[in-house]
Amino acid sequence: MMNPTIPDDLLAKIAKKMADKCWWDLQPLLRSGTRGRDIVYRLDVLKGANIFSKCDDPDDYQVDGSHHPSAPQGEGRHRAFFKRCVDAGNPTAMYFEALRVLTHERDIKGAINLLRPHVSSQAHATLACAILFIIDGNDYMGAMFLNLFGRNHYPLGTKVIRDLCEEFLEDLKKFRPPYNNTYGSTFSYPNSHGIQTPDCALLCYIVSGPFKNVCNSCYLWWCARRVSQML
Repeated sequence: MMNPTIPDDLLAKIAKKMADKCWWDLQPLLRSGTRGRDIVYRLDVLKGANIFSKCDDPDDYQVDGSHHPSAPQGEGRHRAFFKRCVDAGNPTAMYFEALRVLTHERDIKGAINLLRPHVSSQAHATLACAILFIIDGNDYMGAMFLNLFGRNHYPLGTKVIRDLCEEFLEDLKKFRPPYNNTYGSTFSYPNSHGIQTPDCALLCYIVSGPFKNVCNSCYLWWCARRVSQML
């Protein structure tokens, strides 16, 4: 039984520490009763909760339990908790919810809106936004977000960018995208505001064929192309 003499604010600090380590550690508090549940569901607790392990399998937390757009609608076993994290502004939850909206609802602007609150502070959200603007034909905003990424996170054209792009592609694959090349006709890589298509992009693309052994300089360009093909 929870100690009634512990003030709510102190209990919330304890919950935050637990949530920072792993969301699963909140389970005993969540099941302890109404007070424990209310503490766990505080916005400040959910916003900072470490839910990476929860987001490994879309079956567990998405609207459609099979995470396939044509399947009957249902809810994953952790959807309710995940949605609370989205509503609280948890950056991990909003990132993966954006991927669901992008792949299942075919709503690229809705996905961008979910990512934008964490642009600048979160590298993954900033890079994903830039790529989505590029494939949606908004090269101006694509350039703005790539500049934000370069200023706040890592230089473009480096191995770090390659690693982050590969993570983005792997995260997207979990949602079984349709591979319809929906944005092939609108793809527009920026050539302004200090951003330009790498000189080697087309040559590397031709030489690499279906593989991803393009160089670091043009890997971001290749990644954006690949995302447009996957959606």
